[in-house]
Amino acid sequence: MNIHSRRVLKSVASLVFSLAALSQAHATFVAAICNDLACSGGDDIVIRDNGVGDSINSSGAISFATAAFGYDLAVDTAQSKPGIGSAKSPQLDLSFTATTNSAAPATLFLFASDTDFDASGSFLLGLGGTNSGGSGTETGRAWGGTNNDELVFSRANLFGSLGPLSGETVSSDQAGVFLSQLDPFSLTIGVAISRASAGTSTGDLNLQVSAVPEPESYALMLAGIGALGFVAKRRKVRS
Repeated sequence: MNIHSRRVLKSVASLVFSLAALSQAHATFVAAICNDLACSGGDDIVIRDNGVGDSINSSGAISFATAAFGYDLAVDTAQSKPGIGSAKSPQLDLSFTATTNSAAPATLFLFASDTDFDASGSFLLGLGGTNSGGSGTETGRAWGGTNNDELVFSRANLFGSLGPLSGETVSSDQAGVFLSQLDPFSLTIGVAISRASAGTSTGDLNLQVSAVPEPESYALMLAGIGALGFVAKRRKVRS
């Protein structure tokens, strides 16, 4: 290998490593507790994976607690890749607890948001929880597919919604098709908790996305089904 070829290979390798580093640097996983649906109140609490305030040291999991927005205790525990799911098999999970000792109405918004997903398709959004005293409502939502930034909320990228759910025990799920408008893209899930009496609301919101097979995969599946049918037919003829 001559000197020119080595320099070219070295330049290409350097470019590949630089692009990989940029991709990794852009990947952002956050959890948030806000006082409005758009996290635009100015006093919102946003914690980054392995950042200040995150009580879990491993990547792909965030947990923090605070007292804010009319609640004496709010706990947000979020999970994403590489802890659960992957870029090609997206999954987000949000476990939550919110306690208030006041009878004054109060609403709290908790979120989990991650970037750099690259597979869309069918989705399943599920929410289950409890409201002490039967007082309170829980609403779950999922956004994504229109950009690759964390915590972006709009009607344009809202593709899943559950509730408001009320009662001592709540449970609901929604299945559908989610197709991103670009690649890679971000996903965000969130829960809104509203209470008008003292007590605690808890629960878990989970989003799973199953990638749609590529056209080549469909062709292989059809070819396999056809082959099985041919073999079965030959066996029937011989018998």
